Amino acid sequence: MGITMASLSEYYIGIDLGTSSCKVALFSRDGTLIASSTRYYPLILGKDGKVEQDPLAWWGAVKDSLRDVVTNTKIDVNKIMAIGVTGQWSDTIPIDKDGNPLYKAIIWMDTRGKDEIKKLIGGFPSISGYRIDKLWMWIRITGGAPTRSGKDSIAHILYIKNNMPDIFNKTHKFLDAIHFIVMKLTGKIAASWDTSVLLWVTDNRNPNNVVYYEPLLRLVGIPRDKLPDLVSPTTIVGSIDPKVTEEIGLPSHIRVIAGCGDLPCSPIGVGAVDYYETHLYIGTSSWITTHVPFKKTDIFHNIASLPSALPGKYYVPVEQENAGSCLDYTMKTLSIKDYDEIDRLCLESVQGSNGLLFLPWLLGERAPVEDPYLRGGFFNLGIYNSRGDIVRAVMEGVALNIKWAFQSYLRFINHNVDYVIMGGGGAQSKIWPQIIDILNIKVITVKNPRYITAKGAAMLAAYGLGTVNLNDIKSTRKIDQVYEPSKDLRKLYDEKYLIFMKYYKNNKELMKSINKL
Repeated sequence: MGITMASLSEYYIGIDLGTSSCKVALFSRDGTLIASSTRYYPLILGKDGKVEQDPLAWWGAVKDSLRDVVTNTKIDVNKIMAIGVTGQWSDTIPIDKDGNPLYKAIIWMDTRGKDEIKKLIGGFPSISGYRIDKLWMWIRITGGAPTRSGKDSIAHILYIKNNMPDIFNKTHKFLDAIHFIVMKLTGKIAASWDTSVLLWVTDNRNPNNVVYYEPLLRLVGIPRDKLPDLVSPTTIVGSIDPKVTEEIGLPSHIRVIAGCGDLPCSPIGVGAVDYYETHLYIGTSSWITTHVPFKKTDIFHNIASLPSALPGKYYVPVEQENAGSCLDYTMKTLSIKDYDEIDRLCLESVQGSNGLLFLPWLLGERAPVEDPYLRGGFFNLGIYNSRGDIVRAVMEGVALNIKWAFQSYLRFINHNVDYVIMGGGGAQSKIWPQIIDILNIKVITVKNPRYITAKGAAMLAAYGLGTVNLNDIKSTRKIDQVYEPSKDLRKLYDEKYLIFMKYYKNNKELMKSINKL
């Protein structure tokens, strides 16, 4: 197919609905960033693990950001061909028949459904809390199983069913965040199957045709008619609703694809579409991922291959709960004004942070262990440690945690990895990518790393329209810098990793005890 000079005049919009903000970006067909806009919205926190957001605040942020992009760009908006949507997933929004939310969005950080999941998965005989026959069916059909933390979509729905029966009974459909935005853009309801896997009621054995599996629907006790129809992430759901075009100023011919979650979308954004080409993302959370040609499960390290956004492929999502959120917490606590100051402070310290070790588990952990009781902190803090030591220790602690997951990831894919392609807000730092050489591997960063998921959504939209192929997507990768691992620091970081792991093993039961009080 190839990208020609004539085709460069076609444009695509990616909407990235993140946990803290919505980023909307306009790209040319060769992946060049033309315009962008960001809007922020808050978390709604409460007791017992409550973490919610207002879905109408999401929609307001999307509209405002789209309007900004349309207003501030100098291109002919009639040359915008399609919109792709990505962002946070494992969210749950109950809507009525008119598409109105019946409750706030229960997002991926919410753990109120953990008791429902414990009842759902339990029984005798069991392995790791899962009754063996249930676990076998989940692994055989879906490739995984519900996490015990209660953060999956299925846990949210069961929590609503058992604790808010009036809302459950009034619900027409339960949507994820991406599905909700697609519905608001088009007026049509559809669910991309890559995000729907966390309902744990889909048959994922054919990545080209994911469908609901009736025995699993009966097991979890959710009526099929309360779930949206499943479609491929590259499916064209429809054109923009006339009301939206009038309000925002976009032409009505623009198509909207079903889209996908941020985790399967970000490797597309960095052009990592080949099998085993590994992508590392550091945002609020972090993940390591790649595309693979097989379906496989590792229940002991919470890793599985799931249907990808790309037809016929599986991908391996190894997601960790704490990354950029640790740095944000540090900035707020130490009154650090921006990320440039973070890098400056980090340079005032030394490799190894003068013996200071940071444990990044502010929200528990998902992989390579699922443990909601883990908590973060500093170990070996001395009166001599500076603000720079604290900042650098946070960056190193996140990197050590990534190494922990990376080792399980390598065993899972059973394939050599020569480099990782890094994106997300963490890749904007000139320090953090070098610290990631804790993995003892080459780190490649890309230009405009904050927008890689939005870019992935835009490129997926172009793919859905048939105007680009996978080679075209791969050619849109724009390398910023290459970081080689430092041989001089190998011994230091290897020893610090051993201390990191010893701290976890020696203190995990203590953290469980204090967090169960």
